[in-house]
Formats: sequence, structure tokens, C-alpha cells
Amino acid sequence: MPKAVVAGDPCIDQLRASLPFRESYRQAFGLLPGQRLVVVSSTWGSGSVLGSPRADVLRRVLAELPTEEFRVLAAIHPNSWHGHGSWQLHSWLAPFLDSGLLLPVPESDTWKAALCSADFLLGDHGSLTMYGIALEIPCILGAFDESKVAPGSPMARLGRILPRLTADRPLLCQLAALDGQRDDPELQAVGETVTSEPGRSAELLRRLFYTWLRLDEPGHPASVSAIPVPSPPSGPGARRVPHEAPMFVTACVTDDGTGAADGEVVVRRYPAARQHGHGPHIASAHLAADRDDPDRRWPRTADVLLVPRGRTAARPEDDPWCAYAAESSGCGLLAAETEEDGCLALLPDGGRVRVSWRERPAWAAFPLAASAVYAWTVRERAAGTARARPTRSERIVVRAGDLPDPGQLDLAYV
Repeated sequence: MPKAVVAGDPCIDQLRASLPFRESYRQAFGLLPGQRLVVVSSTWGSGSVLGSPRADVLRRVLAELPTEEFRVLAAIHPNSWHGHGSWQLHSWLAPFLDSGLLLPVPESDTWKAALCSADFLLGDHGSLTMYGIALEIPCILGAFDESKVAPGSPMARLGRILPRLTADRPLLCQLAALDGQRDDPELQAVGETVTSEPGRSAELLRRLFYTWLRLDEPGHPASVSAIPVPSPPSGPGARRVPHEAPMFVTACVTDDGTGAADGEVVVRRYPAARQHGHGPHIASAHLAADRDDPDRRWPRTADVLLVPRGRTAARPEDDPWCAYAAESSGCGLLAAETEEDGCLALLPDGGRVRVSWRERPAWAAFPLAASAVYAWTVRERAAGTARARPTRSERIVVRAGDLPDPGQLDLAYV
């Protein structure tokens, strides 16, 4: 009697069969055109991405990658979920969920849809790293426990080939350096070791089961099913605080020179609560915070104070500057949200600017408009180019980092 049967790998067969539906999965995750998905995979145990005593991977990914350009999903091994419990994992990861982390539950196939959608994989010595390489996803190791990997195995070989996440280089630079992985013959060879029967697992397993049952197989060919499209995030893993999250915002202001607009502002935002120190990615950033954030350290030190719609006690144009900005030691602009994600910007010198999106891309939001206007007015004050009010109006192009679709803001000084 045979003791084993080589029947391929149903998981990798399903993943590869589902790659044509990548855009459907990306839309289900809410990814906008040009946004990149980073999947952080963690196996179980002390040497994993989440279990390593030196691991700070999730915080760092959320801290260093611009919010509008990247989404981050954590694929955590079911043993971690069942060992610690769902409540405990959600409790530990709550700060990251507040910063936009996607956290699929282990009972679903969402992690598979995430691999089909991924632009980068940050893994460890778990099986998802190997699947990612087989799918040609650019990969970097956030942890790797050699003691838990069989010497001479494909995973051990992978641990020697893949780059390791380092603390001395910006994460964005380390991800950019992965571009050549898809053409790396050594990585391709390791990816081919995932299965010796690619695409045949359904056929081989069905034949085996019907043989055991002593029944004739169905006449139609065996095939794998496509990965289901994930449902929108819900439950405890889909946290959304009722106020705007504090953000460090970098804004590069240039003169457009085309005549279509007065200039251009490129905005990138980073969750303020996830930062450790003032890293190089936010070296020239300003702080934008909700005026009513219960954590008062943010509004008290904000450069831009945000007042979302529905939370102004009176019309902002009727309220003096000091009523809003008295608590903030260095506030340079207060933005009260208006319709269509625009705002009324109040300036320290008493000026007011009505801001509206003339061209409004999918990523457009009230906080981005406020930060773009703040950077624009700071540039003008520094250059001494402010002109007489109240008849002045301007138009600026706004870009969210490297996303392909720019927006345009109309600024009317009143």
C-alpha cells in the first residue's frame, strides 16, 4: 500500500487561477488607481514578524508609507488568532487599525485575494512568503527564524536570497529596490519548488478520493474555483474613529509654469501617532489635526486645525480666529469643511479663503485640501508675494504623491 500521494498544492493552483481577477479584488479592498497594496504576512511563534522581540514592522510600514499612495493589510497565521484569541489580537493591533490597517479574519479567503492584489509582500519564514515568491510579488523579509526552518529546504534557500528589512534606510527606498525581483532566475527557481504538479491538484485529489470511495469520477474535468471577492471590511477589524486622524504632511510647492494654474502642491500624509521620533520622511512636515481630537497633544501643537462638517457650533465666518486657535501654540490655518470636500480656510492675519475642488479625483478629501492651501499660503508669505484682498483668486494643482490623477483647487480670498 502506498504511504503517500503527490497531489500538488491546491492553494497555489487557486491563487494562480485567480490572478486574472486582480482588479476585482483590488476594487473590493477599496484601492484607488495607482495605489499600492503592501501585504505584511506573519506566521506564528516568537520568530515571526509579529512575534519577534525586535519587530516593529507594522508600525513602521504604516508610519513611513504615504497614506494616499499605499494601503497595508496584515495576513496573520490562524494559529496566532486561535492561540491568543480574536479579542486579544484586535486589542493589540487597535492603534494600527485606527491608522488604516486592513486585518482579515482567518476564517475567510481574504488573504488569498490580498496576495492576488499585492504590489509588495513583507514576510517571514511562513508559507505566505513562499506563495508570494511563486506569484512573483516583490518581497522583503521583516523577520526570519532560521532555527525553525529545515536546513537545505526551499525556505532556507529563500531566507538566504531575499533582502532583510533594515532600520538604517527608509522603507520606501527598500521597497523601490525590489523592482528587479521578477526577473531574478534564482527566485524564479525557488518559486517553482512550491509544487511539482502545477495546476493539477484538483485533478489528482479528485481521482484519489473517488478511488478511496470506489466510485467512478464525474465526466467533467476537475477544476479549482476562483477566490471569492472579499466583502467590505466590517466588524472589530474595521475601526473608524469619529474624528480626523492626526497627520504629518509634507507638501512640495512649485510654480506650474503652464498658465493653466498658479502652481502645484504635491502632498503626502503620514499617521502622526505611528511615528517614533522625527524620521527623514517627515523632516519638513506640518501637523494637521482635528480641533476636537480627545488626545489634546495633537490639536495643541497643530499647524493646521481641521473642523469637519457638522461640528461647528456657529458659522466659521462669524467666529473670530482666537475662538478656534487659542489652544494651538503654532496654528497657521484653520479649515472648516464645506460641501464636496472643500473648506473655508481662516488665516491668522484675519484673511479667509474659500477653497473648492475644480477637478476632484477619487482621493480628494477635505484634509488634503486644507494642507495644500496651508503650504501654498506659507510659501507666499515666505516669498512676500501676497497680493491685495479681497478680489484675489488663484487656482492650484494638487497631487497626492505619485497617484496618477491630479486635482485642482480654486482659492477665492474673501
